[in-house]
Amino acid sequence: MSMGFLIQSANGQEDVSRLFRQLEEHSDGFRKTLNHALDGSVLNGTNTEDEINGYVKQFEESTDRLKKNYNKGRDNRIAVQEVLQRGKTINTFLKRHKINPTVNTEWINVKGDLARLARAHKVRLGF
Repeated sequence: MSMGFLIQSANGQEDVSRLFRQLEEHSDGFRKTLNHALDGSVLNGTNTEDEINGYVKQFEESTDRLKKNYNKGRDNRIAVQEVLQRGKTINTFLKRHKINPTVNTEWINVKGDLARLARAHKVRLGF
C-alpha cells in the first residue's frame, strides 16, 4: 500500500506522489526523445529548436516548483495552472511542427499525466 498523499478527485483519490513520479519519468522520456529527434531533423541548430528546448526547460522547472510546493504543504492551484499552461505551449508547438511519431507518443504519456493532475486539482486541462 502506498504511503503517498491522496487528494480527492472527480474519479476518486489520486496518489499525488505516484502521479508526480510518473509525470517526471514521462517528461524525462519526452525530453530525451525530443532532443534525439531534433538532432536528426531540419530543425537542428535553428531558433525553432532553441524555442522548443526553452519551452521544455520551463515546463520541467514548473513541475519541480509544483512538487516542492506540494512537499511543503502549500496551495498548489497556481502551480498546477502554470504546469498546465506550459504543457499547453508545448502541445501547440508540437501541433505546428510535426517532429516524429515517437515524440508524439512520448508527449501523449505526459498529456495523460497532465490530465490526471488537472482532474485531481479540479482545474481545466485547457488543451
